[in-house]
Amino acid sequence: MAQRVVIVSENAKTRETLAQVVRERGGKPTLAGNVDEAQRVLETVPADVVLLETRRVDIRARRQRTRLEQVRPGCRVVLVTSFQTVRQSPDLLQFDSDDFLIGAEALLGSLEPQGLATDTSRADEGERGFDALLETVDVLVGLIELGDKHFRGSSHRLTRLVRAVADELPLPPELVREVVLACLLKDIGKATVDPALAETEADLDGSQIEALREHAPAGARLLEHITFPWNVLPVIRHHHERYDGSGYPDGLKGREIPLGARIIAVVDAYVAMCSPRPYRVALNMEQAVDEIERQAGHQFDPEVVEVLIRVLEKAPAAYESGEKPSVVVCDADAEFRKVLEMRLINDGYDVRCVATADQALEAILAVAPQLVLAEVDCEGSDAFQLLRELRKDPAFQHMPFAFLARSESRLLKIRALRQGVDDFLVKENDLEELLARIQNILTREAARRGEGLKRAKRGVTGQLDNLGLPDIVQTLTIGNKTALVALSHDDQTGRIWFRDGAVVHAKCGELQGEAAFHAMARWKTGEFAIEHGVKSRRTTIECDPMFLVMESMRLMDEASA
Repeated sequence: MAQRVVIVSENAKTRETLAQVVRERGGKPTLAGNVDEAQRVLETVPADVVLLETRRVDIRARRQRTRLEQVRPGCRVVLVTSFQTVRQSPDLLQFDSDDFLIGAEALLGSLEPQGLATDTSRADEGERGFDALLETVDVLVGLIELGDKHFRGSSHRLTRLVRAVADELPLPPELVREVVLACLLKDIGKATVDPALAETEADLDGSQIEALREHAPAGARLLEHITFPWNVLPVIRHHHERYDGSGYPDGLKGREIPLGARIIAVVDAYVAMCSPRPYRVALNMEQAVDEIERQAGHQFDPEVVEVLIRVLEKAPAAYESGEKPSVVVCDADAEFRKVLEMRLINDGYDVRCVATADQALEAILAVAPQLVLAEVDCEGSDAFQLLRELRKDPAFQHMPFAFLARSESRLLKIRALRQGVDDFLVKENDLEELLARIQNILTREAARRGEGLKRAKRGVTGQLDNLGLPDIVQTLTIGNKTALVALSHDDQTGRIWFRDGAVVHAKCGELQGEAAFHAMARWKTGEFAIEHGVKSRRTTIECDPMFLVMESMRLMDEASA
C-alpha cells in the first residue's frame, strides 16, 4: 500500500520538493502550511507519516509533534529541518554533533514501514477482532432499541448505509472502521438525557434544546477513558455539526468537521426522513433525497451527498427506509423462524412469519408482499402447491418466491427452478449469505418494476460563499478525484479540470492555466458545480494543487497590500 505522507512547512518550495519525492516513491502526499492545517487534515484523512519542518528541534517543536500524534494515534510524526533553512539561519551554530542532514530520498526511505508485506497473519487477526467488536456492539445497541417501535433496528440500517457510502468514496479500511464504529456509538450520550425530553412531541424551549444537544459531547466524554485504535471520539462529538458552521456543539465548518461526522450527518438525516414518526409520515426515497440535496453546501458536505445518491441508485430496495419491503416467511421450525424474523427486521423489512402454507396464503392476500419465503422438503410439499396457486393468479404470478430447503438437494433444486421459483435457499448455509441473496431478489424486483431513485445525472452544486475554491481543491485532491469544476461569479464563468486529485487545466475567459486559476481564486461569491469523471485532454498546470492555492493567496495578499 502506498505511504500517505502529510508534509507540513510554511515554505511552499520545501513542501513541493518533499511532495515530489513522495510521489516518485509511489506515495500520496498531502500538503499543509502550518500545524493547525495539518491537524484538520489528520482529523479527516489517515496518514502513515507526518513530516513537520521546523527551524529547530526544540521544546516547541516537540509539543507540536505530540499534538499531531494525539490527533491520529499510530501515525509517525517526524521533525525535519531543511538545509535551506539552516543555511539562512542565524542560529546555525546551535547545531552540533547530535544533528544530521540527509537527502530527501534517504529520509523517505528510512520512514517506510518494515515487514508489512510478509506479516499478514497479524493484520487478518486484527480484521477479525474488529468484526467481532462491531458485531457485539451492533447486538447490544439493537437490544437497547428493541423497546422502541419507532427506532427498532435503525442503528443497524444506518451503519450499513454509512459503510456503503464510506466504501463508495472510497476510504482506507482504518477510516471505514472509524466511521462505522462511531456510527453505532454516536447516540450513547443520550443516556445522560431525560428520556421524557427525547420523546416529547411538543415544541421545546431553549434550555430543553440545549439539554438534548448535550448528548453529542456527553457521548465523547463517556468513552474518552477508552483507548480506541481508531479516532472515533471526534466523530461522535461532531456528528451534529453543519457544513456552514451553524451546527453544534462547536460550530465547526466545512472540512474542519471530521469526514466521518460529515458522512454520518448526511446518512442519519436520510434515514430519519424516511422513517415514520408519531407526529409525521415517512418521506419516500425521492422526497428525502430532494431535501438533502437542497441542503448540500449548507447543512451537508456536497460530495458526501453525491456519493449517498450514487449508493441509493445502485441498490434502491436495500436502502429505501420509508415503506419497508414486506416479506412473508412460511416455515414450521419456530426457532429458525424467530432468528430469521429478527435479522430481517434488523435489516429494515416488514416481516410476517407463519407456520403453514394456508396461513401464508392468508398473509399474502392481506399484505401483497414483495417476497415469499417458504420451507420445502420434497416436490409434493405444501410449498410447491402454494407456488402453483400464486402463479395461476394474475395478481400474484410475478411475485418473487423463494424456497427454504433444510439441506442441499440438487434434484429438488432443479425441480423447484423449473416450477418458477426465484431462488433456492439452504437454511444450513451461512445466515449472512442467505440474507444477502434475499436482498438481491428484492433489488432485482425493484429494477423490474422500474422503482427506486430516478434522477437526472448531474453534479453537486452550491455557493462559493459556503464552499470556497480552496475547500473544493482540497476535497478533490484528498479524494484523488477526476472531475470538472464549473464556476460563475457575476457575469464571469470559468472551469477547472482535475485528474486523480491534481489540477491539470483551467480556463477563464481568455486566460488559461495558472493565470486562469488565480483569477477564479479571487471569487468569494457565486456558484459552483462539480461533475465527477470528466477528463481534460489538455494539461496547462503541473504544480501541486495546494501550492497553487497558496500561490493564489500570496498574489491576493500582494494585490491588497
